[in-house]
Amino acid sequence: MAHQSNRVLLGIALKVTSVLLFTVMLSLSKGYQEYPLAVIIFYRSFFALVVLIVWLSWRRQFPRAIYTKRLPAHLVRAIAGIGSMFFMFAAYQLLPLADATALSYLQPLLVALFAGIVLGERMTKLRIAAIVCGFGGVLVMLWHHLGSSGAANPDHIAGAILSILGAILVAIAFIQIRRLTLTEDTGAITFYFQFTTSCAAIAVLVAALVWPASFPFAGWIHTQAWVWPRPVDALPLIGIGVLGGMGQILMTEGFRFAPASVLAAFDYTGLIWAVLIGLIIFGEAPAINVLFGAAIVVGAGLSVVWQENRMRQTKPS
Repeated sequence: MAHQSNRVLLGIALKVTSVLLFTVMLSLSKGYQEYPLAVIIFYRSFFALVVLIVWLSWRRQFPRAIYTKRLPAHLVRAIAGIGSMFFMFAAYQLLPLADATALSYLQPLLVALFAGIVLGERMTKLRIAAIVCGFGGVLVMLWHHLGSSGAANPDHIAGAILSILGAILVAIAFIQIRRLTLTEDTGAITFYFQFTTSCAAIAVLVAALVWPASFPFAGWIHTQAWVWPRPVDALPLIGIGVLGGMGQILMTEGFRFAPASVLAAFDYTGLIWAVLIGLIIFGEAPAINVLFGAAIVVGAGLSVVWQENRMRQTKPS
């Protein structure tokens, strides 16, 4: 029993550390807004891919771990993941760190909703009530950014919309990951996502050079041309990818020691890190109604986690 408890504690420690690394990664991206989004995402995905390959090689699982017969399914997951990454990184550049983090917590509630619709998982009254309450918490946070306390900030409105769109795409990606984990190795799921995201970032960077001005989205695409980082900025940009890759590995390892239903609750420690980093590094104090809305969303998400854990414990083997 003590050995099992120690394993669960190790899994929790790995999970909390991975959430911290992801939060630091996003705060780093927020500090380099002068670089095009495609450049930041390229560093995030390419160097995370390097970390993953090194890790798999160290475990003597490369290239065996990336073998797959379900490439189209990986592509669906990658498309949703690529879109979510672009939206999320953009949102973190436009919003205070704690606000963007709190809005991202809509994702677990959307996963619960989509799992009922797409995967046919049981939708209990408690789960439905939690999802509705969570959406209410999001509305409380949005009310702040839509100008309830003064003139609306266009950047904050855009950031809030992008954060919600990112959460929707993350939820779609998560549903696809649930399907892939039935047959695919974790290394393969992570590898094809990072690889396709790197290719997508490169495609945007190339498009910025050749996209005709008369074509749709030309105004935004032309802002995504490659910019060579200043020497002082190169290491932090590489760090974004390394932190992302390490966070992915630690999160994956955490699932080896503790049930997913237990670890899911510790996703919300990211809000603590976001508030602290926002205050110390960026001087951002979250508004009271944002914290109140975040508390509603977190409470709703935890109730979904508790219910899923309870259902797994009572389900017959």
